[in-house]
Amino acid sequence: MINRRGTSVKAHVTLVNPPYPVEAPQAIFIPLGISYLAAVLEENGFEVDVIDCPISRMTQNELEAEFKKRQPDIVGVTSATVTYLPALEVVKAAKHALPNCLTLMGGPHVTVMDEQTLSENPEVDIIVRGEGEQTMLELAKLVSDRSLQNLGEVAGITFRKNDQIIRTPDRPFIKNIDVLPFPAHKHFEVNKYRILGKMYLPIITSRGCPFQCAFCLSSRMCGRGFRARSPSKVVDELEWLRDKYGAEAYTFYDDTFTFDVKRALAICDEMKNRKVNLPWDCRTRVDRISKEVLTKLRNANCQLIHFGIESGSQKMLNAMKKGTTVEQNATAIKWAKEVGMSVAISVVIGYPGETPEMMKQTIDFIRRTEPDYVYMCEAVPYPGTELYNLVKELGWEMPASWNQYHEQTQVFKNPILPLQKMEEMKKAFYDEFFSPAYYFRKSRRKDFYSQIMARTALNHLIGEYKISRWALKQIGKLRGPKKTSGGHNPPSKTG
Repeated sequence: MINRRGTSVKAHVTLVNPPYPVEAPQAIFIPLGISYLAAVLEENGFEVDVIDCPISRMTQNELEAEFKKRQPDIVGVTSATVTYLPALEVVKAAKHALPNCLTLMGGPHVTVMDEQTLSENPEVDIIVRGEGEQTMLELAKLVSDRSLQNLGEVAGITFRKNDQIIRTPDRPFIKNIDVLPFPAHKHFEVNKYRILGKMYLPIITSRGCPFQCAFCLSSRMCGRGFRARSPSKVVDELEWLRDKYGAEAYTFYDDTFTFDVKRALAICDEMKNRKVNLPWDCRTRVDRISKEVLTKLRNANCQLIHFGIESGSQKMLNAMKKGTTVEQNATAIKWAKEVGMSVAISVVIGYPGETPEMMKQTIDFIRRTEPDYVYMCEAVPYPGTELYNLVKELGWEMPASWNQYHEQTQVFKNPILPLQKMEEMKKAFYDEFFSPAYYFRKSRRKDFYSQIMARTALNHLIGEYKISRWALKQIGKLRGPKKTSGGHNPPSKTG
C-alpha cells in the first residue's frame, strides 16, 4: 500500500478473540494462538492490535465502532467449534464497518469446514488452515504490496476466485519452533486473567501429536510429528513471564509434556538451575511417564498433573483409540499421588457404545483411584474427528447450532445411554465428589491448586443448595469475597 507521501505502508492487522455463546461454559484464558500471530506480525514490522471479546464483552454495535476507529486493512478471527457462530458475527461486524477490509478466519473448526464456511458466509474472504503464523505473514505482505491476485501462491488457505472456491496445498509445519518470538501478551489485559488473585500464565513448549484419539483434532491442526522447543528457550520464556508479567504460577499447554522424556527432564533441570521455582502444572499421557519421571517433575515444583483417563472401561478406551489401559491409568494416578502431586483427570461419557454399566465402571474407577479433581466431559463429535464421522454413519441426530458443541451438554443421542440416565449418574457423581468434606479438605491445604479445587467445590455446593446460609456466612469469613467462574472446568482453566 502507498500512503499520501508515496511511500510504502505495511498493512494494519486487527486480530479478534471471539466471545463464547451464552449457553456454553465461559472458559477464560489467554489465547496463545492469537498472541503468537501478533508477535510474528510485529516482528516483521506490521501494525497489530487485538480485540479480546471474552474480556471486553463488546456488543455488535461497539465492535463495529471499534473497527471504524482502528481502520485495519485485515481482520483475523479465530474460532473453535463452540465459538464459530460468535466468530462469524465478529466478521460480519468488520465487513459492515469496513467493507474493503480483508476478513480472515482460522482455528480448528474452519480448518476442517473451510469450504462450507466460505460457501455459506460471503463476509468471510479467506480461511487460514492449520498453523497460522507463516500464512498470516504472507497474507499481510500481499495486502501491503496490493498483490492479492497472487493468493493462489499462498499455501494453507482457502478462498474464492471467480465464484469458485480455491483450496491451496497444505502449508508445511514450522520445523524449528524455537524461531518463534515470545507471544505478544502486551495486547491482552493480563491482570484480568488472574485466578484467585494469582497471576497464572500459560506456556506451550511443543506442537504436534503422534496419537490419534478418535475424539481429538490436535493432529489436524499441528500435525502428527512432535516438534519441541529447546529447554533453554522454554525457561527463557518462564523467566520472561515471571519478570515482565509477574507470573505466580504456570500452566503448560502441551498435549503431552513428557512425550520426549529426556527433554521434559532437561526443562526441569534448567528451571532448578535458574531458580525458577514457581508452582506449575502440565498434562500428559499415562504411557509417557514413570515414577522416576514424576519424582523429577515434582522436584521442579510441578504441583498438579493432568491425565486424560477418558474411561474406566477398557472397551471404551479401545473404542476411543486411546492406546492405554485401565491398569496404566490407575498406576499413573497412584505414582503421581505417591510423589506428592495433585492429580486431575478428564473422562469422556456418552461415547457411542457406552452403556450405563460402562459409565458405572468409570465412576467406580474414580472412587477406587481417588484423583484430586475430575472433569467429566460429554462426548462431542467435533467436525474432522473420527467420532464425528461415526455419529454421522450411525445416523444419529446432531444439533443444528454449533453453539451446543461443548463438553457439558449431550450433542447426540446415545440410544443405549439415554440423556436422562447419563445426567442422573453425572449429577450423583458430582454431588458425591464435590462434597462439603472435599471442600474443607482442600481448603485446609494452602497450595494454589488445592485452593482452586476448593473454590470449584464451593461453587457446586452453592449451586446445589447443599449448604445452609449460616454455613455460607462462615465460609465467606474464611474465604473472603473473591469471585470465580462456576462449572467443573479443569483446574488449569477455571477462573
